[in-house]
Amino acid sequence: MTHTALPYHLYVNVRNSYLGPTMPKGITKGIWHGIHSREGQMLMCHVLLETGAHWSGIPLHAISASDNFFDADQIAPWYAMGNTIIATQLPYLEGLSTVCRHNHSVRHGRHTGIMIDWSDGFSRYPQEHKPLNLIATDPGPFIVMPNNYITLTDKHFTHDNKDEELKHYKRNEQIFWEHSNNNDTPSAF
Repeated sequence: MTHTALPYHLYVNVRNSYLGPTMPKGITKGIWHGIHSREGQMLMCHVLLETGAHWSGIPLHAISASDNFFDADQIAPWYAMGNTIIATQLPYLEGLSTVCRHNHSVRHGRHTGIMIDWSDGFSRYPQEHKPLNLIATDPGPFIVMPNNYITLTDKHFTHDNKDEELKHYKRNEQIFWEHSNNNDTPSAF
């Protein structure tokens, strides 16, 4: 299990029911600053609570940017795909309008600019590689979705009339490696 710092921290609300059986109903404010998980486990969050307590192991569905929360099965189509987590900031994606499609449901939100990836496990081949985008949905809960489950809108570049072309995209099954000979041209295998 690897603990990884997020590129920056996010202000969140935590469901009190995840903090203890005698907690009153409601939420506690927190600062989400890191993640960890084991292979096959949901992403777990490192959160500093407004009480000063630090929690390691709050599940993703127990936090939200608002008072709304999702059930566990609605936030991620996959769980952790390896033991080594990498969390990367992609500033260009931060704030882009995002549409997420999963299990016949559509969710709208904003990309946080954070990509979560694994360097082992289920990421060995390009067609298996599933870097997950951390999305803050419009009602407030966070979800993690692979690239092929989301579309992004950049008002000065993307066009709605191109949506029909999405059905033609295929998985990347071609692996590119550089030959070890003197030729500097990469080749496909």
